[in-house]
Amino acid sequence: MPFQFSLQAVLRLRTSYEHMERLRLLAIAALIVRARAEIAALEGESRAARQSTQGRLEKGVMAGELHFEDSTESVRAQRKRVLAARLVELEKKQDVQREAYRAARQKREILTNLRERKLEQYRREQQRREQQRMDEAFLLHRGGSGKPKPD
Repeated sequence: MPFQFSLQAVLRLRTSYEHMERLRLLAIAALIVRARAEIAALEGESRAARQSTQGRLEKGVMAGELHFEDSTESVRAQRKRVLAARLVELEKKQDVQREAYRAARQKREILTNLRERKLEQYRREQQRREQQRMDEAFLLHRGGSGKPKPD
């Protein structure tokens, strides 16, 4: 009789939950990476704009151009603040999701360990039965000849 784990359906369900929670955690991590990249890009744009403005100031620039540059920088700064707030929110969400994943993994590991213990118990029982069959066959073979065989 092959090994059957009575909680196999529950183990499959727990494995599925763990996988789902892991995918959610990875999705949040991807959003965090994207937000950080956008912040870095905005910072790069700001540096480039400052350098460009500095160069144009040395050559002489009109007030309208400076006002436009200032407005553009204000938009970048506002976008950076929004992204920074979103990043903080995502990092909190990641902490919560990391805990959900850890809990799902722990529940799955408990069932996996139980399954492994039951399988080991099943194997030991199968070995014991096989040894009993071999012992019985030996005794029948030995007893069937009518005289004991020398060792």
